[in-house]
Amino acid sequence: MNPNNKIFLSGLILAMLVGMTGAEEQILKASKDTFGRSNKQNHNSGANEYLLIANAPNIRTLIAFDLSGITKEITHAELRFRSHNTLPDKISMQVAPMVNTPHNVAWGEGGGALGAQGQNARLGEACYTYSSFRDIPWESEEGKPVAHLSDSNLWKSPVAVLDPLDWQEKGWISIPINDSTLLEDIRNSKMQTITFGLWGKKGKGLYLISSNNSPWPPELHLQLKEEE
Repeated sequence: MNPNNKIFLSGLILAMLVGMTGAEEQILKASKDTFGRSNKQNHNSGANEYLLIANAPNIRTLIAFDLSGITKEITHAELRFRSHNTLPDKISMQVAPMVNTPHNVAWGEGGGALGAQGQNARLGEACYTYSSFRDIPWESEEGKPVAHLSDSNLWKSPVAVLDPLDWQEKGWISIPINDSTLLEDIRNSKMQTITFGLWGKKGKGLYLISSNNSPWPPELHLQLKEEE
């Protein structure tokens, strides 16, 4: 079966289960998103209408969601985003949550809107080397500065590895986030923002997804526990 069909079916099954159990579903739009590139390490791209994913170790896309308005237990979640272009080659994509520290959570989306190149970051904007340009670097879980967005100490274990994915413009991709404990720990903490990092492992070219500055922002679909 085509992997895209499997992903679609998982979302359909979830919707059916929600309807059968009477559980509540809530949809969050991305509160902020951007991408960073090592060859443009001090550039910001927060206002672009698309985000970059590529088979390159020097490109990272960030998508954040604010969980502070969720008052019920999260039992399941799906990350959904819309492809922004068409490429002939399939892509292998990895999704991992960023470690939550005060500086990491507070990264600034910024106003960079000059396409794939980005523009010079202004004070407080996120880029490849800083969560807030130009004095607050990204951090490890222990709060120690890391070199850049590709540093493994900035990321928890992947929540999904998608391999391979067809890439067609206007297609919606749904990624089950089966670790509800991850989301619950963040929801019940003082730092109620989760940031997902996305990057490619296989594929050729720049794979684009629609950002929160487009009509189709990334979404986090939450299934919430029904109150007894």
